[in-house]
Amino acid sequence: MKKNIIAVLLVIALSTVFIFAATNPPATSFDVSTNVSGINKMKITAAAFPANGNPSSFDSAAAFAGPLGITASGPKTFSAFLSTMSNNRVGYKVTMGATAMSSTVSSATAYINYTVSVNNKSLTTNNGTTVAPVEVITVASLTGLASQSHQIALSVDATSFDAAVEGSYTGTVTFTYTAN
Repeated sequence: MKKNIIAVLLVIALSTVFIFAATNPPATSFDVSTNVSGINKMKITAAAFPANGNPSSFDSAAAFAGPLGITASGPKTFSAFLSTMSNNRVGYKVTMGATAMSSTVSSATAYINYTVSVNNKSLTTNNGTTVAPVEVITVASLTGLASQSHQIALSVDATSFDAAVEGSYTGTVTFTYTAN
């Protein structure tokens, strides 16, 4: 009788294993993947670019239409913003350089100096002397797409403007974007 009970229990145990094995199929899976391209954009815009913008709206944002015409010394009123957009995981930086307004006639060069400012950083030109660029934006790292926009300010030096000889003067403000 013991053998019959053991045989019945063995049959029940084996049939239970086969029943569960038949109702629980083996696990299956699939991978999901993508590749996100780097976004590293910089533009001088006519208005502040919103922090929640997207790459398409950044590309279509109105650009500042220079040149900035100077008719007197002192602070200038104009609407120009240094705008950036990036998703660079390790961040980026932007430097600003500037050359004095200059006019050359018969190999004699005259200068008008000015101070340009962005994001509480300033740079003042010094006649024909090259001035070291200033870092105006520093982003150490990013966890997603981010943008920022900082107003550009410019003030023309009264001493060099008032003492300038006649001529057409041109200077350049340059922003350089570098991914970390």
